[in-house]
Amino acid sequence: MNEDMSPLRSPDGHSHLVRKGDFLRDPVGATYPIVKGIPRFVERENYAVAFGNQWNRFPRTQLDSVTKLPLSEDRLARCLGESLEALRGKTVLEAGSGAGRFTEILLKYGAVVHSFDYSDAVEANAQNNGASDRLLLVQGDIRRIPFARSAYDYVICLGVLQHTPSPEASLESLWTMVKPGGRLVIDHYRWRLRFVLPTPFGSAESAYRLVTLRLPEQARGRFVEVVTRFWFPIHWKFRNSRFAQRLIRRFSPVHFYYPDIALAGKAEFLEWALLDTHDAQTDVFKHLRSKIAIERFLSNLGGQNIFTHLGGNGIEARCDRSR
Repeated sequence: MNEDMSPLRSPDGHSHLVRKGDFLRDPVGATYPIVKGIPRFVERENYAVAFGNQWNRFPRTQLDSVTKLPLSEDRLARCLGESLEALRGKTVLEAGSGAGRFTEILLKYGAVVHSFDYSDAVEANAQNNGASDRLLLVQGDIRRIPFARSAYDYVICLGVLQHTPSPEASLESLWTMVKPGGRLVIDHYRWRLRFVLPTPFGSAESAYRLVTLRLPEQARGRFVEVVTRFWFPIHWKFRNSRFAQRLIRRFSPVHFYYPDIALAGKAEFLEWALLDTHDAQTDVFKHLRSKIAIERFLSNLGGQNIFTHLGGNGIEARCDRSR
C-alpha cells in the first residue's frame, strides 16, 4: 500500500495530519492509531462488526481473480456508465470497500484509489490488494470521511448505503468529496412490497432477521450458518426447478445463486450462500428506497446528468458535479 498519508485529513476539522510513530495527530491534539499499517478513525466496536467478521472469514470469495468470472468488473462498468479504461490515472474514493472486490478492479484499470470501510474488513482488503502502491486504505466513517474534500474524479459507493444509519446523510457526505466535473456512483436496495410482507407472502429473510438480531452478537454468525447449512441442501436438490426455488424462498432466507452465477461447483455455491446470507441477516441497518426517491435526492444535492437503473443490488445510480 501507499505509505504516503498526506491525503488524509482529520474527520472532524478536515485539517492535515502528522504521523508520530504509530499514530496520526491533528493540530488540536486528537490522535488516530495506525494498526497493521492501516490508519483507524473509528472505534473497533461499531455497528459494522458483523461485516468485518464475514469479510475476514471470506476474504477472497467474491474476487473476480478467484472466481475467474467478471462479476465485479461488469457491475462496476455498468454503474460507472463508461469504459473502465476511463479510470486510468484518475483519483477514486471508494466508500465501503469490504474485502476489496471493487478495489481489485479499480487498481486493475490504473486508478489511484483512496479506500475506506467502517469495519475491520479493511484488513481483508489489505491482504488482497495491499501490494499496490496506488492504494491508500483506512478504517473510517462514511459520515466523517478522513480525506480531503472536493478532491476526487470518481466517488464510488456500491453495496453500502443501505447499511448506514442514514443513507441520505451518507450521500450528503459523499457528495462533498466529488471534485467539480467529477462523478458520484452508487447503488441502493430497492423498496419492494415483498421485502416488508411477512412470510410466506413475502420474503423469509425479514422473519429470520427478527430472530438473528435479537441474539447476542457473538451468536449471530453461528445461527446464520446453521440455518444456511439446513436450507442449502434443499435449494441444491431442486436447483434446476425455478418453481421449486420460488417456493423454497418463501421459507428459506438463504441466498442461492444457481444458475444465475456460473460458479465452479457445489462448494462454491455453498460458500457464496454462507457469505451473503450472513450479510443479509446480520446487518444492523437495512434501508429500502424507491428509484424516484434516489433521483429526487441526487437532484437536491445538485447532481447533473442523473441516471438511475433498476438492476444489481436494486437501484444503480450516478450523477456528475458541475464544473
